[in-house]
Amino acid sequence: MGGSGCIGAIKVMLIVCGIGRNAHSSPPESRYKWTTMDWLQAQNVSHEVHNVTTADGYQLQVQRLPRLGAKPVLLVHGLLGSSLGWVCMGPERSLAFQLHHREYDVWLANLRGVAPYGRQHIDLTDVMVEFWRFSFHEHGAYDLPAIIDHMAKVTGGEQLPSEGGPGQYEEQIHHQVLLIGHSQAFNAFLVLCAVHPRFNQRIQLIQALAPLARLHRQVRFDSFQVRHLMKFIKKRQKANKFEIFPPGYFRKVCQAKRDLCEYYAKQLVGSAQNNKKLLEAFNYEYLLQGGSPREIKHLQQIWKSGDFISYDFGTAENLQVYHSVEALSYNISQITVPIVLYFGETDAIATPEGVHAIYARMLKSVKSVRRINSKKFNHLDFLISGDVKSLVNDKLIEHMEQFLDGRLPYVIE
Repeated sequence: MGGSGCIGAIKVMLIVCGIGRNAHSSPPESRYKWTTMDWLQAQNVSHEVHNVTTADGYQLQVQRLPRLGAKPVLLVHGLLGSSLGWVCMGPERSLAFQLHHREYDVWLANLRGVAPYGRQHIDLTDVMVEFWRFSFHEHGAYDLPAIIDHMAKVTGGEQLPSEGGPGQYEEQIHHQVLLIGHSQAFNAFLVLCAVHPRFNQRIQLIQALAPLARLHRQVRFDSFQVRHLMKFIKKRQKANKFEIFPPGYFRKVCQAKRDLCEYYAKQLVGSAQNNKKLLEAFNYEYLLQGGSPREIKHLQQIWKSGDFISYDFGTAENLQVYHSVEALSYNISQITVPIVLYFGETDAIATPEGVHAIYARMLKSVKSVRRINSKKFNHLDFLISGDVKSLVNDKLIEHMEQFLDGRLPYVIE
């Protein structure tokens, strides 16, 4: 299997009355343990499973809600996330189902490290330290290229021939994808386009929810919380626990130490739209999980340096990898993909200041900066707010369709 190759696509067509679970009849507590596939199997929707192998050997499962010949949309999760974030609010409020109902061809990415869909490798297993040597750099340099190339191969083979034969314009359109990403997905996108410039023509638009980038002096937590997190990670590494947060970890800890969880959630994520449900995300077995030590360390390096840099291995290894004593800065000035940014007022990670700093640095590419219309809205509200449909998803779809029609207004909020 090659760089963007796939093991194959398994088409699954399940009817809610026939096979699988029924989301409406299952108690809410049981749904906290559902995976993405559990949610898809509970809905009256056809879906496919695609297995994609990256150039460095990771085997990723990508789910698809197919619409033959429709515009493809790729949903990419963020730090500690998975494709579950796009379906776990059910068919009425989850973005994946909304897009599918709007006749889009919806693809759900799972990047390396995600349980259970990003835990396979040609040569490694997820109990080996080598498996966990990745950060958002590898997400952008290897995972996204493999997934997007696979999408183009599949959808290209499904194109219906026109009377005059396929033209260059039609070829270009079916190779383009609309991308929607949460949190660290924006970092992976920047790496993708910086390392593989050809994807500037392959991505038609990216809508970035709570995007991260430089972080320095642009987050609402301080060095004390960062040091505490890094001590926790070093402790797990010494115990040979290379996955930072196994599935269900947050659920168990927050049930035992609710006050402590609430404190760190407010500090590191921000005040929620509804603080009575501040810990809602931590009830899910697979919504927040995974994460490699290098992934967290890379973000810490960006936070300290004040620049969007590649991973700093230290002087000796930097010389081997980069032929420089210092980590390299990604060249994001040449990125031409149109960008729409979204931020929440009380997000502690992707703060309003931080998102506007991205806009200031990428003036040519950013077409709009949008504030979520709620006094309180944090990093995880973009996925699980009770009002996520009206506050986020409906706006995303509206702005995307305005863009496709050439009438997206230039708005900076």
